[in-house]
Amino acid sequence: MRVLYWFRRDLRAFDNRALSEASSTSDRVAAVYVLDPRLLGVPDLAVENPRISLVADALLKLSSEVELHVLHGRAPEVFEELLGRYRFNAVYTAKPISWSEEEVVDEVREVCSRNGVKLVEVVDNVLVDPSRIKPVGTFTAFYRQWRKLVDTERVGRVRRDRFAGVDAPSAGEVLRKLGIDTRRVWLWSVDWGLRRVELFDYSSYSRLRDYPHLDGSSKLSPYISVGAISIRELYERASGVSEEFVRQLAWREFYYYLKSRYPWMRRLELKPRMRGIEWENDEHLVEAFKEGRTGYPIVDAGIRQLKSEFWIHNRVRLVVANFLVKDLHVDWRIGEDFFREYLVDYDEVLNAGNWQWSASVGVDPVPIRVFNPIKQVEKYDPDCAYVKKYIPELEGYSCREIADPLTHKLRGYYEPVVDHYERVRKFASLAKMK
Repeated sequence: MRVLYWFRRDLRAFDNRALSEASSTSDRVAAVYVLDPRLLGVPDLAVENPRISLVADALLKLSSEVELHVLHGRAPEVFEELLGRYRFNAVYTAKPISWSEEEVVDEVREVCSRNGVKLVEVVDNVLVDPSRIKPVGTFTAFYRQWRKLVDTERVGRVRRDRFAGVDAPSAGEVLRKLGIDTRRVWLWSVDWGLRRVELFDYSSYSRLRDYPHLDGSSKLSPYISVGAISIRELYERASGVSEEFVRQLAWREFYYYLKSRYPWMRRLELKPRMRGIEWENDEHLVEAFKEGRTGYPIVDAGIRQLKSEFWIHNRVRLVVANFLVKDLHVDWRIGEDFFREYLVDYDEVLNAGNWQWSASVGVDPVPIRVFNPIKQVEKYDPDCAYVKKYIPELEGYSCREIADPLTHKLRGYYEPVVDHYERVRKFASLAKMK
C-alpha cells in the first residue's frame, strides 16, 4: 500500500493532519511539492517575489525532515506523469482554502479520476472547518461559534523512514536549476519563524500590537501562510494568555468562512450598496502611492517598509489601504494587486477580505471607516520612531510637524498630494452617489 502525498501550504512534518492520515493508511508515502506559479500567486517563477524565496526556504527545511521531491510545472500535468509512471493507491493532500488552490486541486482531481486513483482531502491549517459554521453575517457572531468549535488536537511528527522515493529531483536540485534562492527572504527564514513561535511574548500582544515602532506584532503571518508552523500550536500558546491574539486567528478564518459562502468576493464587493462606485484611479496619484511619495509620512513609511521588508505592520497596513481608497479614491482592487506583488505573507483570501474591509465595501459594520493619517501618527507613533526609521530625511523635524504635513511644511520632502479632510468628504459623496 503506497500513497502519494501532495504538499502545498502545509510545509511541515509535525502536526500535519493530512500527512499523518496518509502515513497511517499506507505502508509508504511518496511526498511531492509542485512549483506551480498559480499556487504562489505569481505569473511565473522568474519574477522577483519574496514568497518564492520563503517557499524555497521552507522546502529546504522540510527536505531535512522528510524525503521530499520537488517538481516544476502545472500541477495537473505533473500528476498525469506521476500517476502514469507509478501505481499509487491514493493521493492525499490538505483541503484547499483559497481560490487558486481550489482551482488547481479540481484539475488534479480530474487527473486522478482518469487514472483510477482516489484524491483524499483532509481539513487542516485551520482551527475550525468553515463548513461547520452556521450562517452568520458578522465577525462577533462568527467568533461565538468558532470558539466553541476550535479543535486543538495535535498529531505527531511523521518519521522520515515512512517515506518512499520516486524518480524525481530533490528540492535543492530543482531550486538550483531554476535559480531560486532564499537570499531575498533573509528577514523571514523559517528557522527564525519557528524560534519566534516559542519566544514571542503573547501576553503583551493586545497592549503593544498597534504601535509600529515596537516589537509587539508576532510577525508570524508569513509562516502561517505557507504552513511552516502549526496553527494549533499558536492557538494553544495564546489561549488563556492573549484573547486579542486568538481573535486575530479567528479573523483569518472568518475570511475563509466568508469566501466559502461568497466565492465572488474575490473581486466583487461584499456590500451590494457599495458596488459601482466611480473610482477616479488617477494614474499620477496611484504612482505617488506606489512609490511612497504621497507627502503623508506614515503612508510613505509603510510603502517603504513594504518594499524593503516585504511586510507592513498591521496598523500601518490599515492606514495605507484606507488612504488609497478614501483619500485617493482608487479602486481597492488596485491596492489588492499591489500588495500581492510584494507581501511575503500574501494570502489571496485574506488580502481581498482586508482590502474590502479597509475600503468599507466588505464586512465592516461601520458605514465608512476613516483612518486619519495625521491622528494615526499622533496616537500610535507619538515620537515618530517608525516614520523616521523608514524616512530618515525627516530626522530633523519634530513629530508634531511630521504628523501633520498639511499644517507644517516639510522642506525637502514631498508636498501632500491631496488634502485628507476634503478627500474624505468627497469619498462619502461618491459612495452615496454611485
